[in-house]
This record gives sequence, structure tokens and C-alpha cells, in this order.
Amino acid sequence: MPNLKKNFSDALEFVNNKVCFVRCDLNLPIVDNKITDFTRLDEIIPTLEKLISRNGKIILISHLGRPKGKVDENLSLEIMIPHIEERLKRSITFCPEQILSSETAEKIKKLPPKGVLLLENIRFYKQEEENDKKFSSKISEYGDIYINESFSTSHRNHASITGISSFLPSFPGKLFEQEIKNLNVITKDLSQSRSVVILGGAKISTKVAIIESLIKKFNKVLIGGAMANTFIASQGIEIGRSFNEPKMQEKALTIIRKYRDKILLPEDAIISESENPGNHRSVDIKKIKNTDSIYDIGPKTRKSFFNEIIQCEKLLWNGPLGFFEKKPFDNGTNYIASIIKSQKSKKFFSAAGGGAPISALKQSGYINDFSFISTGGGAFLEFIEGKSLPGIDILNK
Repeated sequence: MPNLKKNFSDALEFVNNKVCFVRCDLNLPIVDNKITDFTRLDEIIPTLEKLISRNGKIILISHLGRPKGKVDENLSLEIMIPHIEERLKRSITFCPEQILSSETAEKIKKLPPKGVLLLENIRFYKQEEENDKKFSSKISEYGDIYINESFSTSHRNHASITGISSFLPSFPGKLFEQEIKNLNVITKDLSQSRSVVILGGAKISTKVAIIESLIKKFNKVLIGGAMANTFIASQGIEIGRSFNEPKMQEKALTIIRKYRDKILLPEDAIISESENPGNHRSVDIKKIKNTDSIYDIGPKTRKSFFNEIIQCEKLLWNGPLGFFEKKPFDNGTNYIASIIKSQKSKKFFSAAGGGAPISALKQSGYINDFSFISTGGGAFLEFIEGKSLPGIDILNK
């Protein structure tokens, strides 16, 4: 697994009175125009505070959503301003103007030491995802150094990740360093450790390569959530109206046959004919009716998962095990999360990552019992898989 050749402390030697680009991830979940989870913002504040204490002039670069290279007012980063100001206890400048305009250049020029400026959504420009070299070069002229504090997007070969950084002295942020350090712990010597990975969430189509890679690396793979429905249905078992991916059933069955001794699927489920919690009940996985829908793992499955987890030394979690957004369908996820707390006194390292898993674990109340919580989704999984991440590679050049 890759290590970093540079440290955040190296960057601090260059910060005084210098313009510092900080690529962060402010792609926070928003529902009804309200941010519902501030984890990724909260985690970068120590880096920003350190740069401010060294008289840096900070330019924040981030994306929000997928505007596909076009301006979308619903995806403006302006919504982040009061929340950043509250955490940094200072006013910051928002720059909604075109990134390569004279107005933007003037605002950056006037930025004082300890000042913070937030650029508008970098994905409003098609050149971002195209990793346009000229675009990156022009932006880099505004700054003196570049700091990547967005591990979660470092699997993308985009201008704000590998483009701008190729023209400036570039360093990892504090959070970025912690991500690499802790994920290296979970992946080191897996073959010599009793290891378990928990996979949940909705789809296998977007994770099939990663699933196969994790099955090869970990001793046991516990599969829950809607993802498990596709595996169950692939064996000809009735799952009623439960969400699944019919086109992926053949692939799911191939995986089961190849790795049957490593995979643990639900034995029972919490089902209902609607999302109305009043109608839910536990049934054997082979007794689901065509009018039922699966909403959570059942008590037998929880016990099976418990028996595997208490024996392991390393645990990786990606994805909720049920429809956690609505009680009581969060019981399965909450119960399995509670086991992590009971393991803390032992030789045990646990890590979780991804957007939905973090939200589910926060809701469970057990998130602080994990050894490490990664802010990464796709980057988190690709790192564990052993893939090269462009955001790491460019920092190590």
C-alpha cells in the first residue's frame, strides 16, 4: 500500500504570507436546502486553523454534486459560507465570479494573511473533469503552494486534484495523512490476521470489482442491505418486491459459487408489505412472499454476523445493513455497530467509510467506537482494493 513521501508539516515551512490552495471536499449531503452531515467539513478545520496560524492566505477549492460542467444555482457552494465561518470563527470571502476572471484575480490579490476565500463549485467548469492542462496552469498562477485535503476525491484524475498540483509545490493535509496512515493499518498483513469486511448499501453493479477484490483479501465477507437481495435472488430465492439488480444476478451467483466458504448472506430478514413499521416481522429468508419487501437483516443473521466479528482482529465496514433512515429498520445496523464497542478492549482495529455508512453509524451512536472513520467513498474502497490513486501519485512525484 502507498505511503506519502511528503508531510503536512513540510508545507508549513512555506505558508507564511503565501497563497495556499486547499483542495477540500465540501460535497456535503443536502436535503431540502439544509446540510444534514458536516463530517467532511469538520475534519478539515484543524488543517485550516494551522494554516491560518502560520499567516497563510487560503483559497478553498471544492465541488458539490454533479453539475456536469455547467452552472447550477442549486449546487452553489455559497450555502457553505456560514458553516465555515462558524467553525473558523472568522469571516471568509466567497468568489462566485468566473474562476479565471479579473474579479477573481483581484479578490485573491487583496486576500490578507490569515484570510480565507472560497471559490465557486469547481465542477461548474467542464475543464475540471477533463483535467485540462491550460485551465490548471492558469489557476495555479493565483497561488504559491497546493495542499490536498480531499482524500475522498483523490481517485479522480481531475484538474483540482492532479492538474493544479502539477504546477506548484504540493503537499498532503493533516486529514489526508491520517487517511493514508489508518487505511494502511487495516490493509497491512491481512493474510496473517483474522479479518472481516461488512458490505451493505444498495447496489453491487457499481462495486462488483471491489467486492471480488475484498473477498480475496479478507477472511470473511458479511453482506447485508439491499445489496444482499441481488445475491439472494440469484439463487432462485423469492425476495418479493425488494430492491435488487436483476441484470447482476448472474454475476452475483458466480461470486457465490466461487467464494462460498468466505461469504455470509442473511439467513432471515425483517420484512413488510410497505415502509410502515407497524407491519414489519421477522421471517426465514426462504419464506418471503411475493408481496413482501426486505428492510433489514433479521435476528438469526445478526447472531451469525456477531459470531464472525467477535473472532476478528481487523474489520472494515462499507454500507448500512438495512433501511436505516426509518426506525425500526435501523436495528440491524445499530446492533452490529454495538459489537464494535464491545471489541475495543481487545487487539482489534476497525475502519468504516463512505457517505451512507457514516450517516448510519452516526445515527447508531457508535461511530466514535471505531478505530478510524474515513471520509472517502470511492477513494476509500479503491485504496483498500490496492489501486493507484492519482491524488496520491501526484503528491509523491
